[in-house]
Amino acid sequence: MTNNNPLYKVQREKAGSQTFSKYMYQYHWALYRLLQEHEQEHEYAVFMELHEDVVLSDSLESDQAEFEFYQVKTDKSPFSETKLLKLKNGSSVLGKLISSSNGEIGREKIKTMNLVATNGFSLSLKNPKMSLENISINDIGNSALQKIADAIYTELKSDSFPLNLHFIIPVLPEKSTQEAVIGYIASVVAKLYPRSFTQAEDIYRLLINELTRKGEVSFDYPLWDDLLEKKSLTSITVTNVMNQFTERKNDADIHRKLNEYLEELGIKTLTKHSWQKSFERYYLQRIGNKSIAQLDTIKQLSESIEKQLPSCNEEIEELLTLVMDELPEPFKKSFTEELDIKTAILCELILKE
Repeated sequence: MTNNNPLYKVQREKAGSQTFSKYMYQYHWALYRLLQEHEQEHEYAVFMELHEDVVLSDSLESDQAEFEFYQVKTDKSPFSETKLLKLKNGSSVLGKLISSSNGEIGREKIKTMNLVATNGFSLSLKNPKMSLENISINDIGNSALQKIADAIYTELKSDSFPLNLHFIIPVLPEKSTQEAVIGYIASVVAKLYPRSFTQAEDIYRLLINELTRKGEVSFDYPLWDDLLEKKSLTSITVTNVMNQFTERKNDADIHRKLNEYLEELGIKTLTKHSWQKSFERYYLQRIGNKSIAQLDTIKQLSESIEKQLPSCNEEIEELLTLVMDELPEPFKKSFTEELDIKTAILCELILKE
């Protein structure tokens, strides 16, 4: 599997990275957009000021990732065909969006090219009576579409016109944006962790700060892992932040059961703290991280526990030994230390009960 960065191409411009404070709506919109993915428990990464205002990846694996490109506009008037195609310094709004996908990255990796405009669009639709918040190429009238295609051909000197082009009116309001995002965070957490208590404002503050901090980064990274770490906000990070400020109803029962097992193992008070910290790290990762690697870890541990349970005579120490012996060596090397494997086994055992 290659770890090359599929977005490692020359960027059209980087001015936005240095002036990100002027574009706070697009940061809030990006946060709202990633929360939509999080609500569906998808894996994702969001990049700010990387080829476009916002780029959404649907995977954390470089060879599987496909992208959605977004330009986010807060113009005071709707975008007509004329306004979309008006040249300024040799480029139009639509031309800039389309040029992002022309050859450098590869259109097969780009799922959609999207223009998001808070004040909407006044485009000539095939059915003028329709009121759409997401306008695709198929919704635009033939004459208007021909006008757009001809203008783009003249501007970009290319007849490669993207069929995955969308014009989006955002759900997120331009005013009271912060309050709307905080409210949505509370809603997402309530859905993912029913009957939990969460500090939505603290989650918002950490996420928007992290997103804007990453938006300032203007370096290019040839390796995908470096790009994820230094330039993106991922589903894993969002999960960890939500877990940090959320109390779930069954957390107390889970930790009480852990303490029972630790007592049965004869773990002394000073050592118990290390076990509890290790358990908590895995538990928080386990309940929120939907990455392929995490799901594989859960599957491997669960299968080994199921296989060894009948042989352990209800002795937790014996079960830990049997499962440790059962696990493949490459799998065990994915953990930092042996203690982390044991607490992961305990966590999976508790969550099965």
